[in-house]
Amino acid sequence: MSPAPRSLSIELRLQRPGLDIRAQLRALPGHVCALVGRPGSGKSALLQAAAGLAPALGGRVALGGDTLYDSAARINRPPHERRLAWLDAHGHLFPHLDVRGNLLYGRGGPRVFGWGRASRSAAMDEVVAWLDLGTQLHHRPERLTPTQRLKVVLGRALLASPNALLLDDPLGLVPEADREPLLDLLAELPRRCRLPVVLVSPRMNEVIRLADETVILHEGRMASAGPTAHILSDVSLSTFLEGPHAGCVLEGEVKRHDIAWLLSEVDVAGQRVTVPATLHPVGGTVRLKVRARDISLHRHPPEDTSVSNHLRGRIHQVMLAGGHHGTYGAVTVTLDRAQGLDGATGAQAAPGPQVWAMLTRKAIEQMGWAPGQPCVLGFKAMATQVSAWR
Repeated sequence: MSPAPRSLSIELRLQRPGLDIRAQLRALPGHVCALVGRPGSGKSALLQAAAGLAPALGGRVALGGDTLYDSAARINRPPHERRLAWLDAHGHLFPHLDVRGNLLYGRGGPRVFGWGRASRSAAMDEVVAWLDLGTQLHHRPERLTPTQRLKVVLGRALLASPNALLLDDPLGLVPEADREPLLDLLAELPRRCRLPVVLVSPRMNEVIRLADETVILHEGRMASAGPTAHILSDVSLSTFLEGPHAGCVLEGEVKRHDIAWLLSEVDVAGQRVTVPATLHPVGGTVRLKVRARDISLHRHPPEDTSVSNHLRGRIHQVMLAGGHHGTYGAVTVTLDRAQGLDGATGAQAAPGPQVWAMLTRKAIEQMGWAPGQPCVLGFKAMATQVSAWR
């Protein structure tokens, strides 16, 4: 019987030129924990030390109750015993082996990420089919595209029966036009393998698409950690990470497709959000990204407007950049939990998600926005980016 997947816990201190890194995270089985931050904040170094590929000054790395590294107890298992599969953008393959040989090189036991196959050959066949590598099995690495190389590296990692997956910007060298199908494959990993996954990516759309939890590193220290939608919707954190593209991430359920107008409707906290037509099925869960600078605030729903989304909420916080002498400010709104599109009521439910708008100081002060006031938050359907979410 295959052993049950275990959580990966990382608490490490390491030194890099000009940077003292102290951070901790925990990735649950079947979950993706994303490490994000500006370049040079220590994200990749932390992953390398966890895998045993780089030295650490202290701390602990464990799979459930099994210790892989503990400086106090003088435990330091080598990388091959930790079995933390590593994937990065370079797609390292053995040039003298064809695709089949590379896939078979790291093959472990019959357990292959939860598919439950009893034989190694059956596991190999299923991985090849899932990654659509059947026609490339006899190709050498030099004949492969960046997309195909990544698939081979991923397949080899999974066939090695790892305890966890460490993804260090795996799509970094893949052409942008080819990333979406690979994102779909990576999004299937938590469901298929039920292993803990740690992701490093500089692209927030990948974090929104894949991550359950997010940890923000800043100059080697943890700035924040928590559920992805919450972390990436925080005013200060999203501004720090995305600059002019900062905003909020909303999770919702697809309720209807309007074929005539090529639009879809998503239920967010019981309120309807109209978005460009999505291929995600009715009943499917999605994440919506809305930039703060694309949001407007009103006392009442405007009547003569091309803006299709008007969500009710209440002002939570008003922050003026530069105080009363600055140019702009951020207004955080807690959405009401209204009656859902399916008739369910959220009257007794917890407060809805928070959204924030970037407005001029003039607009904030002339409207007199203050905490506790009811408001209507507006944005265009075309201002939303839709990502699938399991």
